[in-house]
Amino acid sequence: MKQINNIFKISLFILLLALLLPLQSLAKSSIIETISPRQVADLISQRNGDPNFIILDIRTPVEFKTGHLHNAVLLDYYSKIYLNELKRLDKTKTYLIYCRSGNRSGRSLGLIKKMGFQSVYNMDQGIIGWLKKGYKITKLAGFVSLLN
Repeated sequence: MKQINNIFKISLFILLLALLLPLQSLAKSSIIETISPRQVADLISQRNGDPNFIILDIRTPVEFKTGHLHNAVLLDYYSKIYLNELKRLDKTKTYLIYCRSGNRSGRSLGLIKKMGFQSVYNMDQGIIGWLKKGYKITKLAGFVSLLN
């Protein structure tokens, strides 16, 4: 009887381990997802002033000058050094990426995931969707770029 009791305890322990290990890996998994402009506005509001939160505008410099999200940093998707600059980013920081319509930033998510980034949000419908919802953009004569 004691032997059956011990086998039961060991089996129960193994079963619990099998159930808990996937939960542990989920806790360490990355967040790579597309979110709505409304969720983006909430995220920006929550992370305002956080140096570990970076807004990446991956449009061209001309597009950027027409208006961009406040505090966005330009990283031109069509630049020859786009991939190298993307690789150089701190993968432990949280990024919000966007483009004009969500096409370029959506394609970038696959690259970002392969590169091991931990937390990246893509704005659905890009700046077009942002403007359709009535959110404001910033227009500056100059701009901040990672390509300088």
